[in-house]
Amino acid sequence: MSYKQRFLVACTTVLTIIFTLGKPTPVDAADRPDLVVAVPKLARGLEAGFTGNVDIRITYNIYDHLVRRDFVAQAKTGRTTFVPGLATSWKQISPTELVLQLRKGVKWHDGTEFTADDVAFAYGPERVYGEGAPVKKVAVSTGVLDRVEVLGRYEVKMVWKYADPIMVHRLASKTSGIVSKAQYMSYARDGVPTSEWMKTAFKKITWQPIGTGPYKFESYVPGESIKFLANDDYFMGPPAAKSITFVEVPEVAGRIAGIVAGEFDIAADIPPDQVPVFKRYKDINIKNVVRENTHVVALNTKHPLLADKRIRQALALAIDRQRMIDSIWKGKTITPQGPQLKAFNEMFIEDAEGFSYDPERAKALLVEGGYTGEELTFSFIPGYYSLGQEAAQILQMMWREIGANVVLTPKENWKAMRNEDTMLYQWSNTYRFPDPLGQLAHNYGHRSAFVKKYKYWSHEEFSALAAELDRINGLERRRSNARRLIEIYLDEVPSTVLYSPADTYGIRKGLEYTPTPQFFEDFRPDNLRVIGSD
Repeated sequence: MSYKQRFLVACTTVLTIIFTLGKPTPVDAADRPDLVVAVPKLARGLEAGFTGNVDIRITYNIYDHLVRRDFVAQAKTGRTTFVPGLATSWKQISPTELVLQLRKGVKWHDGTEFTADDVAFAYGPERVYGEGAPVKKVAVSTGVLDRVEVLGRYEVKMVWKYADPIMVHRLASKTSGIVSKAQYMSYARDGVPTSEWMKTAFKKITWQPIGTGPYKFESYVPGESIKFLANDDYFMGPPAAKSITFVEVPEVAGRIAGIVAGEFDIAADIPPDQVPVFKRYKDINIKNVVRENTHVVALNTKHPLLADKRIRQALALAIDRQRMIDSIWKGKTITPQGPQLKAFNEMFIEDAEGFSYDPERAKALLVEGGYTGEELTFSFIPGYYSLGQEAAQILQMMWREIGANVVLTPKENWKAMRNEDTMLYQWSNTYRFPDPLGQLAHNYGHRSAFVKKYKYWSHEEFSALAAELDRINGLERRRSNARRLIEIYLDEVPSTVLYSPADTYGIRKGLEYTPTPQFFEDFRPDNLRVIGSD
């Protein structure tokens, strides 16, 4: 019986089931648990360069990064902590150069050895930077990386074209997993252009991945499940589960019913309003995580009705964000202090201005900006963002309270939502790095699609500062730069932040697991444990 068939059976009996787990299974025993994780959607592919949230939550267990973020430590302190991954140490020897010592004895899932050649290939022209390279999106994370020099079997030097202040951040980012050179090269053919055989290799590796991570690919059933087996030779030690199977269950009710019935061990992406369901069951623990992402209202500043920034400021000031959080998120999340995170560590501007609620000032600004009741359209894709439709309805009501005539306009897809007639639309901004470069500069800088492709905003000083932030190393200069970026953003209002989305996980008793704010599902030995296995 397939997972979907078993799930349907579970749904019909869930109200009468008493779900009991029994004793925890020791991690070092032959009968370690086979875990089943219910997710809304499976990955679109398993090569390390797939960048979507649905992809990285799965691929993070196949591949390792040179540098890893310790999310367990961050859950305790709120600060970003970088720890060794495939690199045991690193040293910045100049503003453009980083030398890394690589971990010895690491094996790929096919038994071959990981070496410096793999690092050079993973970031090389064949895969990322060259003409026709199949994984160009990796360059979004690695920036203006010029080359990787192999200094020895276990040593590399990474060289950027310009000074780069966030080299280590880049190596820990979601698209920076290291792939096997040998696996790619097995598809090379004499007389066939590199770009051609690389495309073939990429297509094959998409569903036949070989990594160094804690779990090895076993099988894929489209639209249903992806299964992995434990990599017991993993350099951090044997994983806590014998196998992990990700099961696609789009409906929230299905994920809840499945874990209550014992079908699933972990159910991801449960809206906060469904938490009371879990509280009825003593054998299910709940964990909440606030994502390093923000839901925003984006504004086309070039549209005649939104060209006066006072109108945009009014729309931002009309939003009672705490009311929205209490209403639709049940108080389980926050609005950040401006477009930044405390995980920025030293780059967090403690006294930066945040997002304000002032409806009286908003009314005055509408009048000052010359708004006389014209229809403003707010576009959104129903069901795309968690609680997005509910948020749109609340926003419309709040804007109406200050006299803004906003009409909700559902769209089928992103192409229909973003065009020259767009006024306001629902969007999200992921923090690609725990640094201003990963949010403000990335989403609103001169190279961003918002500015370059859609032309919804342009600001000469902001663009110059964003470009400079990418190339300066001094902490005080970078902080001063980031402060000014925040000031311009809040004054110009190319978008306004609502809140950071939160997700709740249902986790069966006997498992100890920390969800990550970056959408990774991290099942490494330090983040997933069977309680009582020590």
